[in-house]
This record gives sequence, structure tokens and C-alpha cells, in this order.
Amino acid sequence: MSVFSNEFNVIYIRVVQSCNLNCTHCFTLGDKDPLMFTPLDVIEKYLKAIRKNVNPQKATFYIHGGETFLAPIPYIRQVTALIHKYYPDIRKDIVPQTNLTFKIKQDFIDYINEDCYGSLGVSWDADIRFSNAKQEELFFKNLKILLDQGIKVNMAITAQRHLLKYDPIEIAKKFEGVDSIDFELLTTFDEQTRDLKPNNKLWAAWLDKLVDYYQHNEVSWCLPQVDLFTKTLMHGQLYECKCNCCDKRTFTLNPNGTVGFCPDRTYIEPQAHVDVLVNNWPLFEEKAAKIISEKMFDEQNQMCFDCEHYDICGGNCDSTLFDETDECPLSKQVVSRVRNNIDRFAHLYTTRAKTNLVELRTDYEQD
Repeated sequence: MSVFSNEFNVIYIRVVQSCNLNCTHCFTLGDKDPLMFTPLDVIEKYLKAIRKNVNPQKATFYIHGGETFLAPIPYIRQVTALIHKYYPDIRKDIVPQTNLTFKIKQDFIDYINEDCYGSLGVSWDADIRFSNAKQEELFFKNLKILLDQGIKVNMAITAQRHLLKYDPIEIAKKFEGVDSIDFELLTTFDEQTRDLKPNNKLWAAWLDKLVDYYQHNEVSWCLPQVDLFTKTLMHGQLYECKCNCCDKRTFTLNPNGTVGFCPDRTYIEPQAHVDVLVNNWPLFEEKAAKIISEKMFDEQNQMCFDCEHYDICGGNCDSTLFDETDECPLSKQVVSRVRNNIDRFAHLYTTRAKTNLVELRTDYEQD
């Protein structure tokens, strides 16, 4: 029996090494990395091996970097064609991820519409992403162009201490028109990233204010982590949060041909070369089994066991994300709000999240 789930897989293809930015929290070297595009034959081996050995029933393919669109559009279209070649008959989404800090041309818009079901992942962060005001102005100018063109934009924002300086409702208003706003938990791997950790009690209050706004107002976007908890409560089934599911369902390819699971960790600690996936898949699976086993026996925070929400959360946050407060990284305060107002959040899940989130799409067509 495989250690990997195939009900739903997340498959990252890092097509570009290097970036046009140098974000404080990023696991890559940003613009210090030498520019490199992943060879198409390496991508083909990777996709073919996962199809053969995991055989996903449903998958989201993230085309990633560095900055994805440092690569020429014709090359990225070839990558997309390989996805369709090896996964022609499954429910899938193809989502390129970008920092949106470059001049948008028509071939970019055409690619998103024609190859990616009109969906795009966009990253923004408070104070740790842009080196000058012009970059951020360009970002929001481009965001408006995308929304005016009807592109479905899914925002990713890192939960870090600088974000808490800003009013959450004003932040949300900046992104009215997007389909989702996902607050990603911080990955800490050095002093610089550890310095960005938010105080969990302050983070919980900040997030709860935003969720209150989501609960009581008509907005364009949904909140994936909130919707995940809602789904658990509606269906009576624990859906693992994003802290610990990577090693069971997620795969990441680096431009140099190395492969791992968590996209953040794979850049720093890859588990194998793509040739191992082709020639010795059991060895690759052994590495996954070891990581999963180690995490199972990793010391869980006592707060999780004592928490009234353990049944819908599972207590799977990375231990480095806890602090001295009585709050957790995912916010007990927010989960309490969802539980106490489940009818409203169930309505939002059914009418908004199921329409907006690529993971919940039902309008699939065979290629």
C-alpha cells in the first residue's frame, strides 16, 4: 500500500530558478539565484513518474518559480502541454503563480485564458516583498488589468508580523474582485524568517476581524482556511490542514531536477533526483514514509490536546509556529467563530467557496 494519497494531489513544477524580487521570507535566493529554466525532458520524466506510480484522481498543478514569467510564454505553454499529455483524463487545474511585477502583455493574458482555465495565483506581502513604491504600484496596476479581463485571481499572503501593522479590512478592500485570499503560514528556516513570526494572539485578533468582515459583508473573495474548517464541520470528516499534508499528497520539482514534497522545503532539502522517481520509485517512497513517520512522533503542542477544536483541526501545525501565548497558529478564536455561526459559514462555503476555489471546482471537462 502506498504512503501517498491519490484522491487529490498537488504537483508543483518550478519552471524557473531566479526571480525579479528578493522577498525577505522566500525560501529561494530570489534575484541572487542564477537564471535557469527547467529542461522539458526533466519535467516530462517527473510528470510521467507521478502518473505511473501515484495515478492521481484529481490534481492541481502549480507552475512556479522563482518568478514563473521570467520564462518565455511559448516555453510555459510547452510545460502545460506536457501536463495535458500525461493527465488527459483526470479532474485537474493548472495554476501559474506570479508576483505580478512585470509588464503584462497580451500573450500573458491569452495563456492564462487558453491554457489555465482563466485562473492565476498571485502573491503579495506587506513590507517584505517590494523594494520600492514603483514595484507595488506596478503590482496593483497589473492586478486591475487582470480583474478587468475577467481573470480569476487567487491571492496568497504570508502571515507575518509586518502584516499586523495594517487594518485587515483595508487590506481586504485592496483585493476586492479576486476569487480568494489565502493567508499562508510562515515557513521558518533561518534567523531572518524567524524574526518575521507574528505573535499568535495578535495574529488571531487580526484574522478574526477579517473573518467577521467576511461573515457579515458581500465580498468577491473567500478565505480557504476558514472554508476548510467549515467543510469539516459540514461533512463530519477531518480534512487535514496545510501544515502536515505535503508529504502525503504533494510533489515539487526543482529546476535542477531534484524532487521533494513541501515546496518550501524542497528548495533547501530535496529528497531525490527525478531519475530516482523513474528508475527506483520505491526508494523515493521510502523517503516519504520516513518523513511522515518522524512527523507522527514529533512532539505535538499540549495546547492542541487541550483545545476544544482538536476534532476539526487535528493539531498538526509545525511546532516552530507556536509561541508563549495561549493562541495557536491557525487561531482558536476564528475556529470558534466558525463553529458558533456554522449556518452562515456553510452558506458562504456553498455559494462562494465552491464557486471560487479551484480545489472545489465541479465544472470540469475532459481534454
